[in-house]
Amino acid sequence: MKTTAACGSTIRKIGAALAFAMLVASQGSFAQTKVIIGTGKDPNLGAPLIVAQEKGFFREAGLEVDLRYFPTGGDTIAAFVGGSIHMGSSGSTPTTNLRSRPFPVKIVARISDISGAQQLIVKQDVKRLEELYGKKIGLLKGTASEALFNSIVKGYGLDISKFELVNMGPTEMLQGFVRGAVDAVALWEPHSTRARKTGGGKVLVSATHSFLGPKPVAKRVYGDHSVLFASETYIREQGPAVRAVLTALVKTMDFMDKNRKETIAILAKALNLDHADMADIMNVNRYTLMLDKEMVADLNGLSGFLYGLQRIKTRPKAEDWIDPAPLKAVRADLVRLK
Repeated sequence: MKTTAACGSTIRKIGAALAFAMLVASQGSFAQTKVIIGTGKDPNLGAPLIVAQEKGFFREAGLEVDLRYFPTGGDTIAAFVGGSIHMGSSGSTPTTNLRSRPFPVKIVARISDISGAQQLIVKQDVKRLEELYGKKIGLLKGTASEALFNSIVKGYGLDISKFELVNMGPTEMLQGFVRGAVDAVALWEPHSTRARKTGGGKVLVSATHSFLGPKPVAKRVYGDHSVLFASETYIREQGPAVRAVLTALVKTMDFMDKNRKETIAILAKALNLDHADMADIMNVNRYTLMLDKEMVADLNGLSGFLYGLQRIKTRPKAEDWIDPAPLKAVRADLVRLK
């Protein structure tokens, strides 16, 4: 029986490999086989790219991928505009800022729904949001951090004028929270995990859940996504390479879903995180390439927020700068747009 089971497993693996090879072959010949992709060394932005590189899925798709890491999404965008990377993965805010210039950037897939990774961290004794009235809240203006806090204020019926908002970067927020210079911080993973561990904090609310009661309650007040992007010219001239990247990422997402322990080990090592912390971060991220109506609504909501604050001068519509064609050619079921 063991021999039969082993043979069956081997046959299934060979079949999967052949199917993957046929899919790769169907993408057409490459004008370019080396692709430089930029991302953050961050579980929200780069996790599937890191796994794809580690497991050799890009190589199996016929590509030599040079995966380059940048400190922030803004740095990734700067490298993209400067021409030193071909494709990139970043959060919604930096990419929306770029599109609004306007710049001919196109979203070809999602990397993750990172809404749950956006969190308001407070000290352990804080039980209600209203207890933060008159207190200092650390956030980074013009980013998802500010959008999250504004969405919490709106979603929970609070008075924003009663908070003292302090503009800070993530490292400064973490240090300020540990020292007590700010009473709460609107942060994203893995910074929020570090704030909990080193600053004695806890999550009071996130973009997707309330932790105000004895048990977490689902309450989505804000949507944020990390996205995979390229220029209109690159998509047009290097279509087979773009589709090959997506082919490798389709296999990666399937691997991450079915091999959670190995995925956690790969990412914990690459990102210098504890296994338990990496597991927690994976729990609040939804890794998927899917392009759907919820993502479109979230992107349009973000552009409206940034435009209202005069952070951007034009208001791009997600329908105009999402290009579903490459993903549809690879996995049509992952495109759920009108």
